[in-house]
Amino acid sequence: MESFYTKEDYSAEDIKALIDNMVEESIYLDFKEARALGQSDATRKEISKDVAAFANSDGGIIVYGIKEENHKATNLSFVDGNIFTKEWIEQIITSSIQRHIPDLRIYPIRFDGQVQSTIYIVKIPKSLEAPHLSKDKRFYKRFNFESVAMEEYEIRQLYGRKIKSKLIIDGYSIYESESDDNDKLSFIFEATVNNEGDIFEGSYKLNVYFNNFQHTDLSWDRIKTHYDYTPLDNGKVKISAVCQTPVYPDETVNAIRFFFIIEKSFVEEALRNMTFEIKLFYPNGTDDYSGTFDNVLAVYLQRMKEKNN
Repeated sequence: MESFYTKEDYSAEDIKALIDNMVEESIYLDFKEARALGQSDATRKEISKDVAAFANSDGGIIVYGIKEENHKATNLSFVDGNIFTKEWIEQIITSSIQRHIPDLRIYPIRFDGQVQSTIYIVKIPKSLEAPHLSKDKRFYKRFNFESVAMEEYEIRQLYGRKIKSKLIIDGYSIYESESDDNDKLSFIFEATVNNEGDIFEGSYKLNVYFNNFQHTDLSWDRIKTHYDYTPLDNGKVKISAVCQTPVYPDETVNAIRFFFIIEKSFVEEALRNMTFEIKLFYPNGTDDYSGTFDNVLAVYLQRMKEKNN
């Protein structure tokens, strides 16, 4: 059921699959009978509490219109979409929860095209605007199968959720450099990292993978003291850099720079066949990029053409 959480569209078949497979509620999934949507003040408080709890936690989905037994989906419990519309649910959420939850989505599913036979899927993201206050003026989180009140220290921690680093691979360059060996050409590979976040980041790692690493080698005297090198299967190698230089908001730093050399007689073949991947790892996430050496090859061929002329 992992794909259920990442879908951008839902159908009656998705709902039937939950019941047929007796899918269990979790910290990310909650089933509610039709009566969970109602006009009473108590019902509205429950809606706001449950939605806010998901947003304050790691996000998740509430399905309005499924009965559960022992926390497992068992039967359909249709919502009358004429009375409880998508707009009505949106209004309850926006008016009962402080602050606004960005990117919340509501998907109405009509069985047999009947509005009276509606299931609502409310998809709630992990909110960077947390903490969110429910209608009863309390903060909630998801715990096991429930929405439970948060401790004071947990609420304080949520205020820092939005303030974090966000690193991206900002760019790379590959260009030829001078070589002391007349039989080989030397190239430099470097990549930069940018911090799009709100605070500095002092811990990150960059891996560069070369595929089809043939007739090619690394300049060991310039790499071994700075980076880790690992030969992998199928002609693939990995160069790793654990970076200690802090990256401040809106700053770009050169995260990795190393030399590789190619035998002159195989330069065109090597540059044509090799590809590369860059993977960035840091506490708040990852980023990646992949490319070819086509531009380097084009520059090399143009230089050879000019030299021969």
